[in-house]
Amino acid sequence: MKNDNKLTEIYNLLGISGKKNIRELIEDKKEELRISSNRQLSQVLGINKDTLHRIITGEGKKVDLISIIKISNFLDLKVEETIQVYISTLKKESISEIEKNRKANFILKNFDIEVLYKIGFIKSKTDFEAMEKRILSFFKIDSIFDYEDAVAYPLFSKSKRSSDEIMNTFWIKAAYMQFEEINNPNEYDAYELKRTVTKIRPYTRLEERGLLTVIKALYMLGVTVVIQKYISKTSVKGATFVIDGKPCIVLTDIFGRYDLLWFTLLHELCHVLFDFEELERKSYHLSGVSDLLLLNEERANKFSREILFPQERMNFIKPNINNSFLVSQYAEKNNVHPSIIYGFYIFDHPKKNEQLYRKFSRFLLKSDKAIDSLKTNMWEADESPADQARRIIEKISN
Repeated sequence: MKNDNKLTEIYNLLGISGKKNIRELIEDKKEELRISSNRQLSQVLGINKDTLHRIITGEGKKVDLISIIKISNFLDLKVEETIQVYISTLKKESISEIEKNRKANFILKNFDIEVLYKIGFIKSKTDFEAMEKRILSFFKIDSIFDYEDAVAYPLFSKSKRSSDEIMNTFWIKAAYMQFEEINNPNEYDAYELKRTVTKIRPYTRLEERGLLTVIKALYMLGVTVVIQKYISKTSVKGATFVIDGKPCIVLTDIFGRYDLLWFTLLHELCHVLFDFEELERKSYHLSGVSDLLLLNEERANKFSREILFPQERMNFIKPNINNSFLVSQYAEKNNVHPSIIYGFYIFDHPKKNEQLYRKFSRFLLKSDKAIDSLKTNMWEADESPADQARRIIEKISN
């Protein structure tokens, strides 16, 4: 019964449900033209009688295009219409092959196989049945074709998309699902968040536990923050979602820099504080990617800088930026990690970005220590999203 339902679905998709099959159409045409036998019909069509028999009975898995055109002419149908009615005659096994092909094409269109293989999400680049099972299990959907509408709204149009857009969509859906699994039980407190944000700066100096401490505090305020391993072709530095009325933030280790983690966190918190209604309406916003919200990124950048290290203080230390001792002392006096000062200085000189990065890179702390206990890699098949969510909850709720 289940297979019959699948066949009905395919027939409906092809627009052949309720129509006569090719055998019936040919018999009607033979009667109209007074053709007495299939042998005579074979001569009229110029198709070998055994080949013609296989076409009529649906036993021929492969039919050449010339034969289809000849039959189309005979039936006074368009080639596409003839193909549709021919498919309705095929055996279930052949229909099953068509369905497998349809699923494989959908996977190729909506997933970047190379990237998914590289990050360990799939274990084969050619086993499409295994890919389908992995996707269904990961996203908790019943049909591969449900992926487009599953979990989160589509970010990009369903027409031709670049590989980056495909991976961004995948990333969004996975992140959205992870937050649903975490399901922060705390109510979102916007008033307390405003007060808490102004107290974040000193925690940047605690290289190993500062970020974790802040994330725990935010969790208690109904704001969930997770850190994801960066995957290529996404270009996402951070993202903000609103799920069930609560803000959810993803940070990625895209450049592996400690200062950028803090900057991105404050950037996203700015969107939470000032763009909440728009976020709630659209469900999410990506930083580092041109998205549909077009929120005020410049304001979010300025907000982040003012919280971490205001511009007037940057102007004060800038003349002594080459004196690491003075920069370190000034950072300590202002309760900020020195790498944030160097990071802002490099950012302020885009034309010399590469040169200054090489010069000051030794002062740009790596993000590893801060995120080792927080970073998740939900792409690998060894652990389910639900299992990862439980581990995250254990870390940030205690």
